[in-house]
Amino acid sequence: MRFGLMLVLLCSLILAGCGEAEPPAITFDEIDMTFADAGSGEKLYSQSANGAPTCASCHVVEGSGGGIGPSLEGIASVAGSRVSGEDSTEYLYWSIVRPARLLVGGYSNVMYGDYDTAYEAADIADLIAYLQTLE
Repeated sequence: MRFGLMLVLLCSLILAGCGEAEPPAITFDEIDMTFADAGSGEKLYSQSANGAPTCASCHVVEGSGGGIGPSLEGIASVAGSRVSGEDSTEYLYWSIVRPARLLVGGYSNVMYGDYDTAYEAADIADLIAYLQTLE
């Protein structure tokens, strides 16, 4: 009986971990690209804000990956074709706020996952605007 109860509890924990992740604190609808500033996004790429690690700590924009994450060289050219039905803005949004949603081949899910709580919607829009300049 004790083993059966432990098995049920273990299965419950495993199934709970397989559910959908919490929705992002900043939704895609809150991302307004109208006033997004690529210059501010470039600064965010290399400077930490609110305790969040910099993008540059794991990614580079030219050459090979930063050792942990893939290179972002040319991301603007491919972002809109990575997920059917998503334009580059939406793909980059999800890559920032829910990085485990779609992993680039050869990389595992080690990216910081709380940019949606560390940053404001305008910050994420600025970062997306910067990434869209990387052709």
